[in-house]
Amino acid sequence: LVPTVLGETAPSADNAVCVMCGPPVMIKYSLPVLQDLGFSEDNVFTTLEMRMKCGIGKCGRCNIGPVYVCKDGPVFTAAQLSGLPAEF
Repeated sequence: LVPTVLGETAPSADNAVCVMCGPPVMIKYSLPVLQDLGFSEDNVFTTLEMRMKCGIGKCGRCNIGPVYVCKDGPVFTAAQLSGLPAEF
C-alpha cells in the first residue's frame, strides 16, 4: 500500500513537493505519513476528481463543505484539505 511504501522509503521533504493522484482512501492514509516525514501541507498536492459528475457546479455531487471540486479544484493542497470536512 502507498502509505506503507512512503513510510519505508522515507523520501526527504527537503526541497521537494508531493503530487498524489489516486483513490480517496489512499489520499486519506498517505497525508499523515507525509506530514510525519516533514512535508509541508503547502507542498502536498492531490486531486479529488473522482467526486466530479457534471463538472460545472450544478449537480452538487462534488461539494465538500463550501468547496466545489469541479469549480475550486480538482487539485488541492493538503492545507486546503485540512480545512474541509473529512468526507473527501
